Amino acid sequence: MPQPRTVTRTQLAILMLTLIAVPIACGLLLYALTPKLGEPPLPALIKFQSEWIGNEEVNRRLVPCIVIKNDSDGELGKLSIGLNKQFYSTGNRILQSGEQTSIPLESFIARNGSVRFPVGQRVIEQVTVFGQLPNGARGVSEYALSEHDDDSMFDKSAGWLAPQHPPQ
Repeated sequence: MPQPRTVTRTQLAILMLTLIAVPIACGLLLYALTPKLGEPPLPALIKFQSEWIGNEEVNRRLVPCIVIKNDSDGELGKLSIGLNKQFYSTGNRILQSGEQTSIPLESFIARNGSVRFPVGQRVIEQVTVFGQLPNGARGVSEYALSEHDDDSMFDKSAGWLAPQHPPQ
């Protein structure tokens, strides 16, 4: 009767290292060779203006707000807005075509959830708007505000700001 074939310690170690290294190498190779896909742009416009909030005449006050307008033919859902990549306002807001919504800047909360946006103390340099497109994909638009003057930011006569879309 012939002897069964056995594997030596060295052969077993090489086999185990190969079984671990080959899948890792394939994953790294796929990562290196696959082109990065950008997220589709969100067709939204923004502007800053001061608006009256509050229900009763006594409790009304004028506060700085960001206004987001749907510039597409379909509805945009699940809108989230980020200020300076640190303060966010999220919710299940749905904007129909051409509709706009105002969000007070004081309602933005830091990423860790403990600090509100310090209105008047911090300059807004970047706004990021996330939302669900009509086809179900997530759209993202970024707005760079560093070239705008802080005094004109809340001017009602100022026009809508269009996003800067990165090349894809």
